[in-house]
Amino acid sequence: MKLGAHVPILGGIDKSIDNANLIGCEVMQVFTSNPKGWKFTVRTNDEIEKFKDKLDKSNLSAVYGHSIYLTNLASQNPYIYTNSINSLISGLVLADNAGFSGVVTHIGSHTGSGYQAGLKSVLNALEQILTTTEEKVPILLETDAGSGNRLGCKFSDIGDIIKKIKSDKLRVCLDTCHIFASGYDISNPVGFDKTLVEFDKEIGLSKLSLIHLNDSKGELGSNLDRHEIIGEGEIGLKAFDRIINDSRLIGIPGIVETPDNKSLADENISLERLKKLRR
Repeated sequence: MKLGAHVPILGGIDKSIDNANLIGCEVMQVFTSNPKGWKFTVRTNDEIEKFKDKLDKSNLSAVYGHSIYLTNLASQNPYIYTNSINSLISGLVLADNAGFSGVVTHIGSHTGSGYQAGLKSVLNALEQILTTTEEKVPILLETDAGSGNRLGCKFSDIGDIIKKIKSDKLRVCLDTCHIFASGYDISNPVGFDKTLVEFDKEIGLSKLSLIHLNDSKGELGSNLDRHEIIGEGEIGLKAFDRIINDSRLIGIPGIVETPDNKSLADENISLERLKKLRR
């Protein structure tokens, strides 16, 4: 498993590669724009070319984008819904221009309208995005921790979307903290195997493109989306040994985001611990 981290892009998108190299990333992830605002950061052609030149000279095998925190494809609010669609489209355009391997997005919350209403909104949003863009970069739907009526906390949620959309450009990112918080016990061998079997049944392991390797501050089933440094949370070091060395996950990159991307030093601790476990 190739390992890397979510790295900052402050000072220009090419700076992300400098940050990734600094901590020995083999793959990396960046935000496609300011994660806390709707205004999309436009990257000039010169900036993108500088990024691609550095990428070609680096040891990175893949780069992934991550959509902004505000994205809610299940929203019933027209303002949030429309901006979510436009933001994801903009992120896909950047990803295509810069040579990313995919763009990760949270699905969102139905905010009390009910699962079916939320699912209908998500399907409509994804259909719009996939039919109005020519970009070949896939969308990676991220598993969710499950708080606040959010879709994606059950594998069956994502399975419903994948089966109805039927697009090669729609894939999945599994977040270890999120699935543990939503009730999938990956902290022990039996629970981990059961989790992968259910994932394969509901979604299909062939649809899995990326894993977010995050330990969890919250307990099993807590629905708490709080990342922890690898080995210092409720999931534990032994579980991550199983995850990164499992034969079913060979070839799927792993990205650390711990804790809440406070600093490169925190990311480096997790990354180095995972590298030592890798066989």
